[in-house]
Amino acid sequence: MKQIPRETIDEIRTRNDIADVIGSYLSLKNAGTHFKALCPFHKEKTPSLTVSPERQIYHCFGCGAGGDVIRFVQEYEKVDFMIALQMLADRAGMELSVEEGGEGSGADKRRLLQIHDGVARFYRRILQEHPEGEAGRAYLATRSLQPQTAEDFQIGFAPDRFDALEKWAQQKNIPPELMEQAGLMIKSDKGRGYYDRFRNRLMFAIRDEAGRVIGFSGRAISPEERGGKYVNSPETPLFHKSRVLFAIDKARRAMVDRRTAIVCEGQLDAIRCHEAGITNAVASQGTALTADHARMIRRYADEVILVLDADAAGQKAALRSSQAFIAEELSVRVASLPAGEDPDSLIRDQGADIFLSRVNAAVSALDFLIDRMAAQENLQTEAGLLRTARAVQGLIAQAPGAVQRDRMLQAASARLGLSSAALRRDLLRKAVRRAPAAESAAAKTPIAPAVRHPANETSLIQMMFRYPEEVFPVVADHLPPTHLTDPDCRLLLELLLEDPASLMENIPADRPEAQRLAARIQMEEIKLRGRDISAAKAAQDIVMALWRQALTARRRGLLAEGRVEESGEITVQLQYLKKGWAHAVGFMVV
Repeated sequence: MKQIPRETIDEIRTRNDIADVIGSYLSLKNAGTHFKALCPFHKEKTPSLTVSPERQIYHCFGCGAGGDVIRFVQEYEKVDFMIALQMLADRAGMELSVEEGGEGSGADKRRLLQIHDGVARFYRRILQEHPEGEAGRAYLATRSLQPQTAEDFQIGFAPDRFDALEKWAQQKNIPPELMEQAGLMIKSDKGRGYYDRFRNRLMFAIRDEAGRVIGFSGRAISPEERGGKYVNSPETPLFHKSRVLFAIDKARRAMVDRRTAIVCEGQLDAIRCHEAGITNAVASQGTALTADHARMIRRYADEVILVLDADAAGQKAALRSSQAFIAEELSVRVASLPAGEDPDSLIRDQGADIFLSRVNAAVSALDFLIDRMAAQENLQTEAGLLRTARAVQGLIAQAPGAVQRDRMLQAASARLGLSSAALRRDLLRKAVRRAPAAESAAAKTPIAPAVRHPANETSLIQMMFRYPEEVFPVVADHLPPTHLTDPDCRLLLELLLEDPASLMENIPADRPEAQRLAARIQMEEIKLRGRDISAAKAAQDIVMALWRQALTARRRGLLAEGRVEESGEITVQLQYLKKGWAHAVGFMVV
């Protein structure tokens, strides 16, 4: 489990002024002590996102989004806490210190990331400047990629030598064992020495969602090259093929904006898409698309358009991938390209508009399956229709959501000339036979209620911010945090009583709702009831109300247990509360 020292997180926040960071994403307009912008988290015409440099927080008065600079990067970039922290550390020129389970594993990963970054720069220099990169430059010229595109994607070249990285590592004082762990060098099977994994290949740097180089893919440039067309990094502490999508770091923002991801098969396909302005494209690293890939894409998009090869293997891959994506509640369409074409060649030779016309004409995964079955089955015969119906039901069964299943059933019914009721009955019968216990448990799972924060509890915390000298003594001396019923309000109260100056920093990363609430109560204008009421008097009223609420619940519980005498004592306390603060303050002591 990764652990970041608290001091490191605080320093990252300090070095990344929230107005500077948000201003790099949005157009901020000065509004006195604050800044305002159109909120990127919901559609609006009037700016409602407010940024406070003084408090280092943001809050949207339209949709309720809010938090500190780390939370903004998480929400905007659709990444988890660790990746957001890494992005901000990189922005501040800091090295992110990670303490991780396993002896030395955190340090090893940092070292491996440094090695990968250095090797990517080395391969890039070879391609750009070195005589040994001439073959790579000649090949790249045949692909008609713009120089800026090659620079943006850090395309490089591995020399046709066994010891290029060995010499590079020696200059950097990097032991060969660490280069082997990085997957960049291979130990000789003769037991002595190491040699380069990648040789005479065009090199593509593979990056994670934070833009860090975690592996490489080498493309053969000569038909006589031994080995596969592509050679990828092996599984390493950094690189896991089932969780890597090429160009995800560059595509994720466009995927969020368009709510759609275009998935290609090769790196050059994705690169060509980006060069043509189709920036929501990623590539699958030449491996089967998995549930991990689907979950990664689901963070950014609702729909996936698969653009795979038109041959039989590509069609099978499209169907397998469709199942993985549908199982993660993504809408899936499949785009067909002309025979012998891929996105790279089609865009290069015929233009981006032709490619986009194919993408826009993509059919649903269900229609793609039925078209494929119709090409190999006679749907006029009972046997052919049954085989097709079984295949269709297998695809529909992957959908966990009732709405998606129902829509697919209706579409299949129209295409196959069968009633949706018959398809649904067969589907349910198979599902019950497969996992009756799971279906029963799922049916009983309650839907989590929407988060609601009691007005009096949020008002009290807000007054602690605005009028600390008046309100803090009232709360600290007379209100146990356990009297607050809302878990987020209770957390904020406890943190405020402990260290009011560091509230945002102390809210755990896994409590986003508490962060949003903290930002909201700091940004919203406070209104005290009554024209002449003081903050202390308003706080006293809320504290007594919370005591009444807690005592009433306690008395009810005692009566249910038959403890009448104890409940009578609580009745007396409730009567004191009715008389006012001066009479109740005697027993309201923390």
